[in-house]
Amino acid sequence: MLVVDELKKNDPSLRLVAVGLAAGFCILLTGLWWVQVVSSKEYQNHLETQAYRTIRLPAVRGKILDREGRVLAENQPRYSLSLFLDDLRQPFYSDYTNLLHWARESQKEKISAAEKSLGRSLTKTESKPFRITPDQVERLRQLARERVARARAVSISEIIGAPVTLDARDFNKHYARSLALPYPLVKKLDEKQVARFQENFTNGLGADLELESVRNYPNGTTAAHLLGYVSLSDEGQDGDKPAYNYSLPDYQGQLGIEAGLDTELRGHAGEESVLVNSLGYRQSENIENAPEPGRNAVLTLDLDLQRAAENSLVAHQGPNARAAAVVMDIRNGDVLAMVSSPAVNPIYRENSSAWLNDEKLRPAINRATQENYAPGSIFKVVIGLACLEAGLDPKREIYNSENPADPGHGHIVVGRGHPIKDTAPPGPYDFRRAILRSSNTYFITNGLRCGVDRILAMAQKFHFGEKVNLRTRQETAGSLPTLAEVHHGWRDGNTANLCIGQGEIAVTPLQMAVAYSAIANGGMIFWPRLVIRTEPQDLAAGGVITNYIAGRIRDRIGVSARNMKILHEAMLAETEDPEGTGKSAVVNGIRICGKTGTAQVPANKIRSKGWNYWFASFAPYENPHYAVVVMVESENTGSGGGVAGPIAHDIYEAILKNENAPPSTALAVVK
Repeated sequence: MLVVDELKKNDPSLRLVAVGLAAGFCILLTGLWWVQVVSSKEYQNHLETQAYRTIRLPAVRGKILDREGRVLAENQPRYSLSLFLDDLRQPFYSDYTNLLHWARESQKEKISAAEKSLGRSLTKTESKPFRITPDQVERLRQLARERVARARAVSISEIIGAPVTLDARDFNKHYARSLALPYPLVKKLDEKQVARFQENFTNGLGADLELESVRNYPNGTTAAHLLGYVSLSDEGQDGDKPAYNYSLPDYQGQLGIEAGLDTELRGHAGEESVLVNSLGYRQSENIENAPEPGRNAVLTLDLDLQRAAENSLVAHQGPNARAAAVVMDIRNGDVLAMVSSPAVNPIYRENSSAWLNDEKLRPAINRATQENYAPGSIFKVVIGLACLEAGLDPKREIYNSENPADPGHGHIVVGRGHPIKDTAPPGPYDFRRAILRSSNTYFITNGLRCGVDRILAMAQKFHFGEKVNLRTRQETAGSLPTLAEVHHGWRDGNTANLCIGQGEIAVTPLQMAVAYSAIANGGMIFWPRLVIRTEPQDLAAGGVITNYIAGRIRDRIGVSARNMKILHEAMLAETEDPEGTGKSAVVNGIRICGKTGTAQVPANKIRSKGWNYWFASFAPYENPHYAVVVMVESENTGSGGGVAGPIAHDIYEAILKNENAPPSTALAVVK
């Protein structure tokens, strides 16, 4: 009443204080109403958002197909067994409670023993070492989880009839980082194990089957180097949003087509939101965005030709041959086959076995595109074109003098240097006979007359020493001396070596296939094409088909039709003339223009002295369609015709078989 009486007095200051207090209470009440009533839904949503975890869902990877639609790489369903940790919370807690009880009982016994020894009760300070610390409590929780998970592993082992072990370190890592996700206990089950689990499944086990997609190469090692390989990663992909809490393992292309077309093949990841409780266990899930499957890639490869080339290499040189073969459509640059030996199964490319790391075999190298080789005599066609364009009379003869140190064979002495051996016998040689007998003397003599500048200018038109821009991460540029290099310290001996494909020149089998395609088609240098198109996995559902342009011309060598015809006829004689060195490649029903080659390789720390044996060719002579290049590394003496020629023979037989096959399976040319 005193306060009221005072307020009734006409006191302005007191009235002002009262109004201020009333206004403050009104503001507080209004704010409380706003938070509790108006904004309650917003705060509730915010709370729920804080409890959600986002999971990146990988898309189904696209297939890789050959030009006829036959599968080279695909996805295969595989069952795995996972522990669902949220279903094991109660067993985890129960076992932890038991362990904690035993730990406390053990501590009591230790305290009792200490007190008995002292004859008195322990002080607070003395009993402190006997207390269970927070670290020990956490270790008991971890041990309880391990015991429960290991017990589940034993139960599952009995159910599926196969040993199942728990990797405690991996399990604890998963629990700490990915509690909301199932823990993969058995990563691969066969059909019998899946059936046994389903027959004996019990809900209390805390485990269930999960279906996942794994990369599969149904043809084993076929085209393995070109296809490349993938690896599993849970780091997400470039372009993913950074807000994912978890990323399920996804395939990433590491090499070959799998790497070059990785963006198209892998598609776009989806997103799942998982509601977790305060402990981090999964409560419910909801797929926000479904994954978008990757696109299929249709390659220019023909599976029949690829197999024929691979089988021939093994048949003639064995599975550990260091060799390569390339088949190209000379009309548009399509690569129809690309072989590298020894072969490697792409599924096991990540294995770091001693065989994969063998410095001599080097099976991981794609020898068709990734290794530098001296071309030997198959480079003489470039020298020959340079000489013809410089005015060489193809009928003019050069005499190949007999080598005193090697009767029956010729030789040439350049400058004051050592004599260069010639495998061709002594005698006169015009352009045609020099090609078919591969005379070193002829091409060195005319190459020196032509001049190194003209030779390099011709070689540059073929783009030797340059990459062809493959998307496979498996390419080397080779080497070719520049004009600046040959004008400083260059000698006739260097030019002589260049004229026979030795010395300062290195190529890849693919580069030689491009070059011989250009010789066959009249002078067009094509960019090699490996991919015809990428397309949606479900064509019926629509979607964009992306075609890769065929027949992209990189350059024209600009050689006259007359000189090209002269070279073609000489190369035909290489396989059809009785003196020709390429007769081992002959196939009835197709006329082949070829060139054999042998390049000596000096010894090094890894291997002894050896040779690169070549057979480079195109066919049919009347209307060329195909270029075939074969290269074999060997420490055994031989010749390009004897070592590489029979392999080319088998490839041309496969080409004829394809052309004579019914239309549905015949080799198609996709433009």
